[in-house]
Amino acid sequence: MKLLRALALMALAGALAACPMAREPAKPPLWRVSDGDTTIWLMGAIHLLPPRIDWRTDAVDRAMDADELVLETDPTATGDFDAIAKAPGLLPLAKRVGADRQDALARAIERTGQPGDAFDGYKDWAAAVMLATGDALDSRATAKNGIDAQLWGNFKGRQRIALEKPGDQLRALDMLPPQLQERMLDETLDGADYDTTYDAWATGDLAAIDKAAPSKELRPFLVTAANRRWADWVAARMSQKGKVLVAVGAGHLAGKDAIPELLKAKGLKVERIQ
Repeated sequence: MKLLRALALMALAGALAACPMAREPAKPPLWRVSDGDTTIWLMGAIHLLPPRIDWRTDAVDRAMDADELVLETDPTATGDFDAIAKAPGLLPLAKRVGADRQDALARAIERTGQPGDAFDGYKDWAAAVMLATGDALDSRATAKNGIDAQLWGNFKGRQRIALEKPGDQLRALDMLPPQLQERMLDETLDGADYDTTYDAWATGDLAAIDKAAPSKELRPFLVTAANRRWADWVAARMSQKGKVLVAVGAGHLAGKDAIPELLKAKGLKVERIQ
């Protein structure tokens, strides 16, 4: 999933009550990187899920038999969102959005269940992060039910590693040039709804996942840079024996600069399993 949804749990507090969801069992995208004595599984995660989603296929269960879990961030950790995301003297959010976006903004705010002025005082990138959760909340999707939180709990007693700190991700967004922060907000208002994103993940549809990714202007900052860092980590980890499950947002595993493609370019054996 996009970085916006990965950070959503830090932007809005609380979770909606669980309710039954009529959805087919999910088959998240899964790869295996292997050599003689090392196996690293790459799993496409979705950070917010409704309750009662069955994503534990036989292939996923084999991957979860690993000795070590690696996630983007520790799902139990939080960054100081407001300290980074707010700035004094900003115009109200509605006055920073063009006339042609006012209806989309109103709908996005309504889906979050927050009053409109709750987003005032936040920088454009931060408002985008907060608004990105709206459709997910409508579908009763929460971070507690997401892949990250479930895997983290499942691997209690085994080694658990976070590739980055939440604060680092927030600061990276805060360093975006103003015009790209505005673009991020616009793309959030125009972006795919949660059900579309969920369906792409649940069916392992890489083309649909890639279609929902940030634009070519934002992708280098929100996707590609992380892909390169994480591919380097995986390649280095291959020099050690063992079985590792790496679960990152599915958007990082789709597209020409996806982690599996970068690993293939490094000469590693990469197989799509699911």
